[in-house]
Amino acid sequence: MPPAARRPSLWAAVSFPPARRFYLGFLGVLLLGSCATRIDAPGTMAADFGTIVAAKYIINNNVWGKAHSPAGRERVYCTNATSPVTWGAAYNWPVGDKPYNVKAYPSIISGWHWGAWSPGSGLPVRLADHRRILTSGSIAVTNPGVQNVAYDCWFHPIADPGNKSEPTDELMIWVARYGGAGPLGRLQGEVEIGGATWQLYRGEIGWNVFSFIRTGNAGAWTLDVRDFTDYLVAHGALAPEKYLTSVQFGSEIFLSPGDGRFDVTDYHCDVE
Repeated sequence: MPPAARRPSLWAAVSFPPARRFYLGFLGVLLLGSCATRIDAPGTMAADFGTIVAAKYIINNNVWGKAHSPAGRERVYCTNATSPVTWGAAYNWPVGDKPYNVKAYPSIISGWHWGAWSPGSGLPVRLADHRRILTSGSIAVTNPGVQNVAYDCWFHPIADPGNKSEPTDELMIWVARYGGAGPLGRLQGEVEIGGATWQLYRGEIGWNVFSFIRTGNAGAWTLDVRDFTDYLVAHGALAPEKYLTSVQFGSEIFLSPGDGRFDVTDYHCDVE
């Protein structure tokens, strides 16, 4: 398969009754460094499949589902390229032929991304080494549609999986959701982590997918990814020998009722 269709990056479903529940995949992952347009000037915008290098991150405008909403459009931008980073996306994704398929996942990437690495991320880290992965930010979503606001973390049995090794596990941490967006898999229960309550879902798509869904939307947050991985390791769901290779954060957008914006301020992700 061509790089832009190599493998999923974030899987989700929309929370409708079971007969209308859809299985959705991020089939448009961009292999950075090959066909991407690199822009490192703050205030500029990256068009379809473009990227912006900001501090130790790569901001990715992946519009992999655009074929299902050909009239849709999206741009990502960065107004402060020094950490903590300020960035966002402006978009309009009308219904199209598959209203509950994801149209885009604007995101900021730390670490591995299907063969490419962001500079100076501190990743990968082996879970058994108990390194802290501290991250925080704040968001403002203007005219929300059906979308989530989520971290997407990848795990491999080796430190450098290159561009061919599929992950064995995926961890999603949803800090907000709108319009009925919901996770893949079955609800396992509620847990308290980092001072918040999360619903834990577990699914499988060729690898394990663990989704922690915050019970109330957060406009700002601080969390340690290790708290979530420690929980999974302690309950035998994730092997401590695995490597956390990537932490991504963004919004998976199913549809928007008009012009929408996703603005992120004071974002950082640091390995300690």
